[in-house]
Amino acid sequence: MLLPGRHALNAGLLAASIGGMVPYMIDPGYTIGITCLGSVSALSAIMGVTLTAAIGGADMPVVITVLNSYSGWALCAEGFLLNNNLLTIVGALIGSSGAILSYIMCVAMNRSLANVILGGYGTTSTAGGEPMEITGTHMEINVDNAIEVIKEANNIIITPGKTLLTHTARCSEDVLLKKTKPTQQTKNSKQNKNPVACLAVAT
Repeated sequence: MLLPGRHALNAGLLAASIGGMVPYMIDPGYTIGITCLGSVSALSAIMGVTLTAAIGGADMPVVITVLNSYSGWALCAEGFLLNNNLLTIVGALIGSSGAILSYIMCVAMNRSLANVILGGYGTTSTAGGEPMEITGTHMEINVDNAIEVIKEANNIIITPGKTLLTHTARCSEDVLLKKTKPTQQTKNSKQNKNPVACLAVAT
């Protein structure tokens, strides 16, 4: 969902959230503190919706890891405020691991984190320029055609995504590679790893 003027809206919500922290830190009164805390929490909830509403498709795993990283850094800050070493250490681990995973996934997609978070998802160009022209011939095949392609291929490269790597489907992949090596024809089978996409190439 591409909101009109979403960048200006998000910037305004961020500025309002930062501005709401000023009286909270200056005035020690209970009424001012609870009012600022409630207002900033409401603004943050709205910004969470407006910031992620324009993101979809393959960008969603990156957004999930970024939000997971945010929760870790928030937990780390809470540990500092409460002088709790356990919260500080656990929050730092969650925040850093989420940040590292987000970076790895962005590198795998050849995109920056700012482009994923602020670019949005749609049919038009997300970088402000002309959309990339798609060249080549599109060809769809069914399961039977895929089997024939694998049988005829001399080189097979399977690159499983993160979901396939973490589930038992990886065992089925190993069985498939073994079955593609009949005695009468030697095939060059190879397995790669990719944290984002799942891909199979047969040549």
